[in-house]
Amino acid sequence: MKKNFTTLLLLLGVLLLGAFIWLFERHAETSVAQERRERTVFAVYPETIDFIRLERDDVQIECAKKSGVWRLVVPTDAPVDEGVVEKMIAGMARVERGERVTAKTLRDRDLTAADYGFDPPRARITFKNNHGTFTWLIGRDAPLGEMLYVMPEDGNDIIAAPRTLLNLVPKDPAWIRDRTLFHGELATVRGLDLRRPAGFLQLRRTEQSCWMMQQPRTGRAGSPAVHALLEKVFSARIGSFITDTPSDLTVYGLEEPAYELTLFAQDESTQTLRIGKAPPDEPEMRFAKWVENDSVFTVPAAWLAEMDLNAETLRDYHLLGLQPESVTALKITQSERHVELVRSNGVWSIVRPTRWPAEPARVDELLQSLIPAAVAAFVDDPDTNQTALIAAAPWVIELSDDGALHTLRISAEHKGQRLAQQNQERSLCVVSGETVRDKFADQLFYRNRTVLEINPGQIDKITVRIGKTEQSAQKNSEGSFLSTDPTRRTDSETLTDLFRTLSRLKAERYTEFNPASLEPYGLAEPAAEVSIGLTGTNTIGRILLIGNETPDGRFAILQGQNIVFVLSRQSAQTLTRELTQPAAGNHD
Repeated sequence: MKKNFTTLLLLLGVLLLGAFIWLFERHAETSVAQERRERTVFAVYPETIDFIRLERDDVQIECAKKSGVWRLVVPTDAPVDEGVVEKMIAGMARVERGERVTAKTLRDRDLTAADYGFDPPRARITFKNNHGTFTWLIGRDAPLGEMLYVMPEDGNDIIAAPRTLLNLVPKDPAWIRDRTLFHGELATVRGLDLRRPAGFLQLRRTEQSCWMMQQPRTGRAGSPAVHALLEKVFSARIGSFITDTPSDLTVYGLEEPAYELTLFAQDESTQTLRIGKAPPDEPEMRFAKWVENDSVFTVPAAWLAEMDLNAETLRDYHLLGLQPESVTALKITQSERHVELVRSNGVWSIVRPTRWPAEPARVDELLQSLIPAAVAAFVDDPDTNQTALIAAAPWVIELSDDGALHTLRISAEHKGQRLAQQNQERSLCVVSGETVRDKFADQLFYRNRTVLEINPGQIDKITVRIGKTEQSAQKNSEGSFLSTDPTRRTDSETLTDLFRTLSRLKAERYTEFNPASLEPYGLAEPAAEVSIGLTGTNTIGRILLIGNETPDGRFAILQGQNIVFVLSRQSAQTLTRELTQPAAGNHD
């Protein structure tokens, strides 16, 4: 019991001692702070300062930091160049102490602060942080050593400091003002209005991030061209600040400005700049002001000249302003022919007029022909004949892109060109006649070219009949293939090649769907027939009929299906090779 009591007393003593040390040293100066105070004039940490006042030559400048952002508050409310302000404060915080003149030394020498240039001071510097507000006075130059005198406003010791300190106290607020003309990020701009002598220009960005021109024409704008224009807009810098007080705007040509540029942001905020005439002594500049305040400043005339670009250069000279990978559905109509395709989980399928898997490369061929197709010219005021051509357009193509539907009407070809219209826009486009081709309206063009995919392990029997000759190989209980004719043996190399071909048999092209007759293809009485018996599936087997030769292979059809296709010459040869050879001692 006594031992526990002793332990408790020791613990209580440690806690009391710790509390005493914490209370005593909570407000005590750390060794780092003490060293900083003894080494530097101001002994402040730049990151703690949230207000600074600079006074020099009857000019007063005040900057305040709110929410981590510095802003000029006197002589006017305006943005500042935060980098310049931070460097200025950091430079002041690094100013090192020189010789110190104490109050006792002043009395001993029968001197006053006025003898050191503090009545009145040359400049004042005021800092404010979470410890309070501190003001320092800058006096005259010291007689030696490129120094000047500095003194706290409360009248403590006078300290010598480098004369370069005075360079950190600007005589003109323009020294620290932000010369950025338009603020924000290019990516957040959703619109631009530009009134100018060359005509009104109006651009808007859609929810799908596509740019549309609304004036002087209506239609799609090219995103690269619009981005280039916006980059020029954001590149501008203010030349000089003229006035921040209300003034006669006619003096600057701003009462009825020749130019007015407005940017619209996603957060619904706007920035509107009015631009007037040139200053009398600066023909390379132009007066300008924001509609929101009274400040007048100058901007480069060369930058303004960039705003006089031809609106035609901003138009989208691609037939469709889409990305091929964003298209999720297609509907193609050519006169009486219709094809529909959809993409699900990255896989394209034909859904009309027949459901089939689609060949991705063929869909890409269509998209690559349509989307980046170059517009040779725009027809902004189509005549009666051109309007009639579009009204009777044999081609109508609908593309779904992230939920948005785009309808493209394309006229018949005339002298190697076609007219095209998107989404009922008034303006028509002139495009190449090769932009659409008849095959694009053929469902067989898109059908996946894989006609058979057979796992060789599921093949139980294979029979090849050529004319009246028939050869078969049957799998035995040990998994080996033996000839059904005891006088012959299987050719293992031929079987291997045949099985590999059947594992993914591809058509070179499709010829006809639902043919009226197989006779033209030599398939009514085929030259060769390949029968594949299968095990382990619900399908009895497959029978491939091979017919006449073509320039790129041989016609073929799968029995029970209704699509004639062409096999490559190599595939046809592999499938019709002899399966067996005479057994040893047997010769045909």
